Amino acid sequence: MSVENHVWVLPRPRRDHYVGSVPLHFEKKLLRLLEPDQPILEPFGGMGQLGIRLDLNNDVRPDIYADAHQLPFRDNVFGMVFCDPPYNSEYAKKLYNTKPPKYKQYIAEAVRVCKVGGYIVSYHWAMTPRPGGTTYHCRIFIGGRVWHKPRVACVFVKD
Repeated sequence: MSVENHVWVLPRPRRDHYVGSVPLHFEKKLLRLLEPDQPILEPFGGMGQLGIRLDLNNDVRPDIYADAHQLPFRDNVFGMVFCDPPYNSEYAKKLYNTKPPKYKQYIAEAVRVCKVGGYIVSYHWAMTPRPGGTTYHCRIFIGGRVWHKPRVACVFVKD
């Protein structure tokens, strides 16, 4: 099976300079590429701009204070779920003072709350595995400023 690949070179950082935020213009380009149904969920919302922001950090004033590993929503609600977790245990502790994210657990929750035909986006510094109950849609490789690690957004469609 062939997977479509995109390469985006985007400016860094976002205007708010929030540690861990996606590059400037990423969210707008993602919406134009996918055109997802509403509503949209960001389980690691932070300073996200896409939809309902869920986070364990009250300092960023999320829409909902909750854990991405146990989403407080019923099944098949969201047209897109955008997951941008801390990438490892060191980042989780140092940057956010949280426990390390567990990919299999939070991605299964993302699939559960996503509508059939909706998108699950896994934004990371590595390609992440395809979650059960999904099909690969595309990959977006994101480059930014010099000496900054590239990122990859793996986009899956719920079966």
